[in-house]
Amino acid sequence: MKSAGILYAPDYVINSGGIINCYWELQGYNKDAAISQTEKIFDTTTEIFNKSEKENIPTYLAANKMAEQRIIAIGKIKTSF
Repeated sequence: MKSAGILYAPDYVINSGGIINCYWELQGYNKDAAISQTEKIFDTTTEIFNKSEKENIPTYLAANKMAEQRIIAIGKIKTSF
């Protein structure tokens, strides 16, 4: 696909706006916060494409690596609970 000028964006990235919206529905809807977070999907997709290009790996692999790094970073957060 890349050789044809087509870049694949994983569905869990592109469709994350629905999950963001559901989250805010459960939290007592905050329209501004929901919009702010969904607007970041474009930036995340651009980061995926850039990582794919820089590391010469498929976009799905770049997205998975970024997701794994995020999960690891979140796991390191200490709580007081």
